Amino acid sequence: MKRILITGANGFVGRHAVREFQKKGYEVYEGLGPAGKPEHSKQVPFNLLHTEIIRFLVHQLQPEFCLHLAGQAHIPFCREDPVTATDLNVTGTVRLLQAFREHKPDARILVVTSAEVYGQRPERQPVQEEDGLRPTTLYGITKQAADEAALAFQDQLGLQVMCARPWNHIGPGQHPRFVVSAFARQFADFMDGAPAKMRTGNLDSKRDFTDVRDIVRGYRLILEEGQPGEAYNLGSGRLRPIRDLIDALSELSGIKPELETDPQLFRPTDASPLLSVDKIREHCGWNAEIPLQQSLRDILDELR
Repeated sequence: MKRILITGANGFVGRHAVREFQKKGYEVYEGLGPAGKPEHSKQVPFNLLHTEIIRFLVHQLQPEFCLHLAGQAHIPFCREDPVTATDLNVTGTVRLLQAFREHKPDARILVVTSAEVYGQRPERQPVQEEDGLRPTTLYGITKQAADEAALAFQDQLGLQVMCARPWNHIGPGQHPRFVVSAFARQFADFMDGAPAKMRTGNLDSKRDFTDVRDIVRGYRLILEEGQPGEAYNLGSGRLRPIRDLIDALSELSGIKPELETDPQLFRPTDASPLLSVDKIREHCGWNAEIPLQQSLRDILDELR
């Protein structure tokens, strides 16, 4: 049985990843962040700030694969505390890779960064993995550094490391601070009788939304079929205005709320890049399959 360590396994994406790999017959060890409490022997404490904990786990478990999801993903936190965010996202990744270098150098490792590494792209030509990285947020900067450090461990130190650069992913279990879950939570309340009024920000900004279950399937395929030293984009290949989310939730719920623009929530329309997914399609046979309507239906059903 193939053995994998998934870091950040108690997070939104981590929980879906655990199910994906278990479904495919892997022996899954779940690295739980500080908020997680182990409930069985395959759940283990994991902390990116502690070198000895990471070394001990890799030495004891000897995983053949590692999916590295742990880190700080909240953009406002990275802006407010860039020192801790850098220690988690950059130095923490290096700690993990060094532990594999010392104790399991033949493992296949996937470091998940973010499409935020590409920054703003006003042009509409799909961004490829070989295009330059020019992040515009502190979060994106930490992910760029983690991405480049990970690939350097392959190029210069011989580890079998790959990177994944996903765009926004959505699905059941996501924290309500993220836009899709926040909207769905409000529609669930409307369906339970709350006044159908919403305060919103800029609904014209566009994002690429992909179901988290498609994303974790992509991570598995990269670990199985990807080429060490390569980075892989993951996304639906379509940019949608935020307004589409409200329209789709209105259709699913049968409720059309009154919308009011909140200046506190409003941000200027940005230029999120459209990602090319040609490489992951060619190397791993992956495409996003779950339509947005299905994702929103599953989120709404869970909330209700």
